[in-house]
Amino acid sequence: MEPIIDLAPGAEENPLAAHFYQLTREHLARDAKRAADFRALRGSVLVVAQDTGASLTMRFDHGRLTIHDGAIGIPSVTFCGDEQALYRLPEIAFHRWPRIPKLGILHRRQSAPLRELSRLVAGGDLKVYGLFAHPWLVLTLLRILSRHA
Repeated sequence: MEPIIDLAPGAEENPLAAHFYQLTREHLARDAKRAADFRALRGSVLVVAQDTGASLTMRFDHGRLTIHDGAIGIPSVTFCGDEQALYRLPEIAFHRWPRIPKLGILHRRQSAPLRELSRLVAGGDLKVYGLFAHPWLVLTLLRILSRHA
């Protein structure tokens, strides 16, 4: 089954929504493992750029993604931070196996974006609400969005 990705009416004017829409389409088209992860996702993710006021809701339903402009419903996970930090989320690199983020001395350059985002989270500049309640959803979403296969 092919992944279905839709932009809800009004979301095409939101540059953040258009960015995540395009990124998701590109990554699912070129990687079958990401498409399998995508089909397993169910839940909603709210992304809020505090500095610009832009927000979007990504609603996943087993192989279908609808991206809405603004907040829709009660999200499972919320990413809240400056737009620059939100655009850096796809920079996190993942191992092919066991499909977790790359960390440590052996992956110093590839783990730099994750370390930077961790500093933002620790400093309160990037908030991830629902991370401990839905860690699988967060990791799977970041793996799908990652520019590094």
